[in-house]
Amino acid sequence: MRELIAVAFMLTVAAPLPAIAYTQADIDACTSDAMKFCQQAFPSKGKVVLCLVKNRRKLDAACTLAFNRVRSEVAENGHRANARQTKY
Repeated sequence: MRELIAVAFMLTVAAPLPAIAYTQADIDACTSDAMKFCQQAFPSKGKVVLCLVKNRRKLDAACTLAFNRVRSEVAENGHRANARQTKY
């Protein structure tokens, strides 16, 4: 079961998102925290990320560093500028 959750988490976080580059190191850093705090969020990548953000004060140092790196990368690259506009 833990292997299935780890694989689901890797696929969830590794899915392509505009202007966000999650590395394998980021995924590895946050897998244990995702399994600990966010099992109910699988398989939705958005729900897993939101759950991790909600629990950010409880995350271990490596996962916190991964989130901070991605956040600064988004700020530098202008995430919204690269996102595709859609009409609903």
